[in-house]
Amino acid sequence: MYQSTRGPPWDRPILEQKQPALRSLLVARKLMRLNTTGAGILGTTIDAHLVVGLTLAAVFSVLIVLVPAFQKERLLSLLSLLVAAAYYGRDFLGFLIVSGIAYAAVRSLGRETIPARRWRWAWIGIIVLAVVFTAGRVLHWNRPLILGSVQVPVYTFGMWPALKLVTLLWEVGSGDVAVPALSRYVIWTALPFTLGGPVLRLSQMPPQLTGNPQAWRSPGWWMEACAATAKLGGGILLGTFQQLFPIHGPHAHFLNNALATFLTGPIGFYLTTAGYFHWMELLARPAGLKLPPSFNWPVGRENISAFWMNWNMTATYVFRDYLFYNRWGGRNFNIYLNTLILFTMVGLWHEANAYWILWGFLHGLLFTGYLLWRKYGSRFGRIPLRGTLVSQVAARIFTYFCVCMCWYLPSKILQKLGAF
Repeated sequence: MYQSTRGPPWDRPILEQKQPALRSLLVARKLMRLNTTGAGILGTTIDAHLVVGLTLAAVFSVLIVLVPAFQKERLLSLLSLLVAAAYYGRDFLGFLIVSGIAYAAVRSLGRETIPARRWRWAWIGIIVLAVVFTAGRVLHWNRPLILGSVQVPVYTFGMWPALKLVTLLWEVGSGDVAVPALSRYVIWTALPFTLGGPVLRLSQMPPQLTGNPQAWRSPGWWMEACAATAKLGGGILLGTFQQLFPIHGPHAHFLNNALATFLTGPIGFYLTTAGYFHWMELLARPAGLKLPPSFNWPVGRENISAFWMNWNMTATYVFRDYLFYNRWGGRNFNIYLNTLILFTMVGLWHEANAYWILWGFLHGLLFTGYLLWRKYGSRFGRIPLRGTLVSQVAARIFTYFCVCMCWYLPSKILQKLGAF
């Protein structure tokens, strides 16, 4: 079984889970083969599940446009279930069981008429969900039950469905949305555009999906399609380049590791992920659904705050809205404590192991350092070149370097501590 403690995120796609559905999130799966002294050399293979995910999303979009009957809620919910069944494969039963239990909990929450109690129960539900989600990963609940000669998967709970359910409990508990009807819940849960990310909150979903064939006639749509394809192709090419054309020479090992750490790994990972999510946004538009953007060119931003404001935004904003400003029962929130908690939880959301927890904590320390600098930096007096073009370029380079090191260092630290 794969252990993501063994390398940076491009060791295994950041959005990939044990379930086949979430393995379809990237065009190229980049596998880092670590050794004792470096990051390793990237290998690139095309994940067949990606083709399934994109194909199902495209077919779903076309059917919504060409067959008006599928725009009716009941037929649309049935179509969504069929698409989800094809997407999850043999793990579909586990997905149904988990989603059904979650819906029963939300229905129970909606019966509470006193807002304070409903909000309290919503928080209890979120905590239970987080515990189940984490325990399921640690204890490998995704393994199927063996009934005679038949394997029956009864638990399928990936990172994206978990985060979506957190938003649902939050919105129902706060009174922002009413408990959805079963058919609407099925559509929202099983939408092919969001099964493997990005996050679409129920409050962001339109009352009805209506076909919009005009989207295909728009030159802008096709220009964006070319851009999304270019991102995907660029990510694949970077990984392929690193694999097929390694550097040779006396310092080849160091140079290859540096190339993987600062260029082919992070940039290739970003391009493939952003390209996939961009395609999901495009395929959703003809179906009458506007997905929120996920990436807005985060690489090259001027500071770590700007980086995270533009990286995987639908997920980042959920953690920001629900954790960053949380007072934890007090009168005021501690921005530094909340930052460390937030990023540690982001790491735990990716995977319940030492690498990702340390990854999150290092990002939290980096972000906390930025907040302290923003607050107290002026006390250092006049800093040479501050505000000049040179300092702006240096800030962008430094930010990118720090982000890459936060991906790279956890595996090295754990190696030194003997965790491998």
